[in-house]
Amino acid sequence: MAKTLVSLYVIAVLALFATAVAIWRLQCESFGCMGLGVAWFAWAIAFCVSLVLGLFARNKAALVAGFAQACNAAWWLQWLLGLALVAAWVVKKVM
Repeated sequence: MAKTLVSLYVIAVLALFATAVAIWRLQCESFGCMGLGVAWFAWAIAFCVSLVLGLFARNKAALVAGFAQACNAAWWLQWLLGLALVAAWVVKKVM
């Protein structure tokens, strides 16, 4: 159970990273700007859901040798990704 949970969490974080890059590269053209906002909103919801999944995975990974390190790396990667995107959004809105 713990191995599956940690594996699912690591895959979710990698998918979040790939999706963030894909959404970041989208162009905003007239009505497409609204779709871009919806995409980021859906990404933020997926980020929160995977964060909760990460909490459970970190709790269970402590019981299985070797999985705690991978789970912690994914946890910090997710936080760094979220903070970098929030910082980029703030800079874009302020500047």
